[in-house]
Amino acid sequence: MSRELLARIESVDGVRCVRIAADGRIHGEEDEASVLEQAEVLLLGAVPASVLDHLVARAPRLRWIHSASAGVDRVTTSAVRERGLTVTNARGVFSKPIAEYVVMMALAIARRLPQLLELQRERTWQPLRGRELSELTIGIVGYGDIGKEVARLLEPFGCRVIATRRHPDRGPGEGSRVEMYGLDQLNEVLRQSDIVVVAAPLTDETAGLIGAEQLGEMRETAWLINIARGRLIDELALRRALESGWIGGAVLDVFSEEPLSPESPLYRIPNLVITPHTSWASNRVAERTVDLFVENLRRDRAGEPLRNVVDLEAGY
Repeated sequence: MSRELLARIESVDGVRCVRIAADGRIHGEEDEASVLEQAEVLLLGAVPASVLDHLVARAPRLRWIHSASAGVDRVTTSAVRERGLTVTNARGVFSKPIAEYVVMMALAIARRLPQLLELQRERTWQPLRGRELSELTIGIVGYGDIGKEVARLLEPFGCRVIATRRHPDRGPGEGSRVEMYGLDQLNEVLRQSDIVVVAAPLTDETAGLIGAEQLGEMRETAWLINIARGRLIDELALRRALESGWIGGAVLDVFSEEPLSPESPLYRIPNLVITPHTSWASNRVAERTVDLFVENLRRDRAGEPLRNVVDLEAGY
């Protein structure tokens, strides 16, 4: 994080920032124990769960952790739960770039860009007929902030959008034409969709959400896009589905283990597009992250409710 953004955080009255490395070491501080004893709020980046638990154990005054990512599967550890710490996340910060990534990939799939690039590499002149998005049904698995933004960006293309959410009775939101289904109707959404977008949070309930059975429900021409968490999908089952032609193809931006090993057999699958967990990345993300955190710091100082409080039991 830049000095300018750190200065914005410290501009909140009474706030002092201390930087902690991914291994738990504190930058430029001789007495780490004293610093952690005073810490009340933790802005958490890419820190392993073991390091987080170590920090929690050494910070008796810690009461609130803000995750700089939307997913909190690495934050809701047993130590955090036992302390009953407040956890907030970056929900909404990444919605725009991820939704744009999904639309880009949906257009690429519809217009058969992966196949066209392969033909270019082979120096083969073979015109291919694509499809228009208005002909397609897009299924969104997990209708949270990202799912809603995907649906909003797709609306001008005229495609049919269907989605699952934990509480479908809450509807898609005012003015939206998205058709809502419960998570127990996932297979029905998969059966109807030409492109399936996985945007659900990773929880105990959703781990392995899409396996061989669910992939078998999809159309042979359908594509799967995962921009959420790798562990939502059974990667071995997906590999078999792609190699056997159960489904048309997949776009994966996330994986069970990251970075993806150069030896992974996934790299050899022709109808699979791999990107290195970059769907979220844009030059506006850091600014939005700090905006949200600063607003919550000010709310905290004023005794007001925080934004994006995570339900530790639900996992999001």
